[in-house]
Amino acid sequence: MPHRKLPPPGLATARDACALLWLLPFLFWLGCSGNIGPARPTPNGEDAGCVEPPPEDGSDAGVPADVLVPSRLLRRSALALRGEPPTDEEYAALEAAGNEAAQRAYVSTFVDRTLQEPTFYRTLFETARDWFNIPPVGPSADPPEYGLQQQRSIVRCPEGTPKAGAWKYFRDDKDACHGLKPDGTPAEERTLESWWAPGATTVLVGFAASVSPTGQTYDASGFPVTVNCATAGPVANCGCGPAAARCHADTGSYPGWEDYGLHSPQGQRRLVAEEPARLFAHLGWHDRPMTDLILGNYSVGPTRLQAAYVMQGLAGELTYLLEDDSWWRPSRFASAPVDPGHRQGDPTAWREYSVPARNPFFLEERDYRYDPRTQSTAMKGIPAAGMLTSLGFLSAYPRERVRGARALEMLACEELSPPQGQEFNEYKRDPGTEGTCQHCHRRLDPAAIHFKRFAKMGHGFEGHGATYPMPGVGKVWHWPARWRTGEYPYHSDPFSHWNRWYMPDTLLTPVTQAQADANPEAVFIDFLPAEQSLLGQTSDGTVGPLGFAKLIVASGSFDRCVVRHLHAQVMGRDIDPAKEAGYLEDQVARFISGGRKARPYVKALTQSDLFQRGR
Repeated sequence: MPHRKLPPPGLATARDACALLWLLPFLFWLGCSGNIGPARPTPNGEDAGCVEPPPEDGSDAGVPADVLVPSRLLRRSALALRGEPPTDEEYAALEAAGNEAAQRAYVSTFVDRTLQEPTFYRTLFETARDWFNIPPVGPSADPPEYGLQQQRSIVRCPEGTPKAGAWKYFRDDKDACHGLKPDGTPAEERTLESWWAPGATTVLVGFAASVSPTGQTYDASGFPVTVNCATAGPVANCGCGPAAARCHADTGSYPGWEDYGLHSPQGQRRLVAEEPARLFAHLGWHDRPMTDLILGNYSVGPTRLQAAYVMQGLAGELTYLLEDDSWWRPSRFASAPVDPGHRQGDPTAWREYSVPARNPFFLEERDYRYDPRTQSTAMKGIPAAGMLTSLGFLSAYPRERVRGARALEMLACEELSPPQGQEFNEYKRDPGTEGTCQHCHRRLDPAAIHFKRFAKMGHGFEGHGATYPMPGVGKVWHWPARWRTGEYPYHSDPFSHWNRWYMPDTLLTPVTQAQADANPEAVFIDFLPAEQSLLGQTSDGTVGPLGFAKLIVASGSFDRCVVRHLHAQVMGRDIDPAKEAGYLEDQVARFISGGRKARPYVKALTQSDLFQRGR
């Protein structure tokens, strides 16, 4: 190998000196950036060692270098509260305010004014939408099938037909627009006030207009079956019911796409995806405690969204809901709080409503307990729990473990990371206690146990056909014990999933084999037993998502998570819970002292020293 020649001694010395000159500016920046090591305050309260002198001339003369001048403070406030920079007119008003003290007073007034403007609601909504990141309900067959509505599609009869303008079933009633039944006899016709057009007259024709108490459909083998129209809904030749509540008017070019397409602001698929974020914005706008997001028994939604909750109650054969007009008649909700973009009484407004009033299987009770290991009567339902019992959340994540994982990540700011360099026992049957998966499932399964009682069954077309069973609840969602065998007709979802994962003596299903044999519905146990804990908390026995919500609120994780996300929106950065534990706890204390309300906390952040200094 040839020997490398060394540079002459003089050249090496010169090169080292040149390198040092390049290094000096970096060392100066490192010492003055405040990024390495804690800053030691001087007796005057300034950061030690690297205080830049104030400018000597210009509009910023005399202002300390680490304090934002009024124009920059105004810009930061505008971006934090409404996501847009100040307008030219606002900058001009700032300059016209006078001296620095007057300009800072103008910025403070600007913050107060913006917190009361609709743009602040929009900021809260967009913050929550990005934070929750709940996807629209996915199709389980060819689009536009996605479920939820549980209403049959009706369309207008075209011009040039004898019944032009009347509404008929889109499918299986092709002669209705000509005033005929399939057998050639005159079709029925009915005039009423429909739920989607209150105050107007709607004409139904054909099977949609039927008021017969019974109808005829066919079983899987093709044999005719007589059904009770009040409980079966708009199947076969049963009608749309009072106010046509069992049907939905489709005005799109092809039935189903109007509600499926995300381009439509009033499309039901978009509405259910937005509901949790809209509830967050509603709480912030109306100065409600943020714990109502998961502990409350109310939510927000336009009429077309609330229809989905009513249909779920009807699917459980609560037929008295057919006579309830409080969800669609404007005079019945004229005083309900709404979003700032709509007036009260507007059917398209994001208005506040009682979830149990729409779907009574989401209970009003706040401490409902039910133990299927010892109780054999049917469960009444699960307590309403804000966004955790929203149909968008439950339908977007069709499995209980996915719901539990996303709820922990979204609302407790938990991170479910894969294990690194650890050894585990052998996996046999329970991911909560065996194998590599237990690294996450020991936290995940105690959360997921609360989300068992909502599933999807079957497929639909144009919003009708799919159902959402709540196993063990009410009088409808029960099946013969042989469903546990997995044999036809219990060979597909959701039975296949339940039989695969709801195994006795596991972390997710803490029942014995004997208890499951005595009552197959015992596997749907949905509260945390006393021997388990979640985030260091033990359950009070409350079932369903509300039981989960109580645990994460009691642990303090929910408050910390909300504070971190509001802090990130206003300050532009998250709070590191490991490195800034003391600062995080101070912020949580401030948030709680303000009643857990968003507006006072956001206001406090804009007044903080760190915000004023651009940190």
